[in-house]
Amino acid sequence: MLFIGKKKELAAVLDNIRDGVLFIDNKGTIRLYNRALSHMLSVNEDLAGLQIFLLPIENPVRQGIFRADQGFSGPYCWERDTCTGDSACPGRNSDCCRCWVFSACDSFSSNKDTSCIKCAQYQSVRQFLEKPKELEMNDKSISVRSSFIEYGDKGEIWEVIVFKDVTSEKLDAVGKLAGAMAHELRQPLQILTSCLTLISDNSPDDTGIKENYAIMKESCLRMNGIIEKINHVTRYKTKHYIQNLRILDIEESANSADITEERSD
Repeated sequence: MLFIGKKKELAAVLDNIRDGVLFIDNKGTIRLYNRALSHMLSVNEDLAGLQIFLLPIENPVRQGIFRADQGFSGPYCWERDTCTGDSACPGRNSDCCRCWVFSACDSFSSNKDTSCIKCAQYQSVRQFLEKPKELEMNDKSISVRSSFIEYGDKGEIWEVIVFKDVTSEKLDAVGKLAGAMAHELRQPLQILTSCLTLISDNSPDDTGIKENYAIMKESCLRMNGIIEKINHVTRYKTKHYIQNLRILDIEESANSADITEERSD
């Protein structure tokens, strides 16, 4: 196979690529990966020759692969009528939609009526995996996308998975969006604050009404304070929001900008 004959040359090329790249053969065995992948996902152990199902659950490479699969709507190969339902199948009831890597499973192989390359199930999964999926891993935003190498003469399917760190791009976009929103909100907010003050000063001397106006004005001033912080954001920091979702930490981002300004003075 050309891949094996040129492995050293390919490895040298991959190590000069900034994105993480991982090659998986038709049995789900990791054949090659680059230094960028190890650095990006903080992987210290050697992965070459390991089967993806045998990686520890906490291994970031395994997490990246299978978390990208979770959005697949199915059906999975073990849900097809031709599957005998062998509980020993590594893909049964899992989130892995890569049916062709189960070729070593007897219940899968004995029920195949066509090669994996020609199978409609594979084509459906391929279209799904070729679309980038964004994951939150190690406090980073990682885009995961697959491409495929089909060896028709051998009936084998190899997968190339690319992990791209899009954290800086995402935070830059978030910062620009926040800045634009702050600019658009400032003027109407200032008008609203002024109107509340004017209405309060000319309203009947009712304690309840005055208190309500005071609460609304305080809320407007708080919003204006947030807008001021957004305008001072020069370094972006994020914080956990829910589950694996992180959002822009306006407070810490604004504070880091203030510290930078103090040091420059």
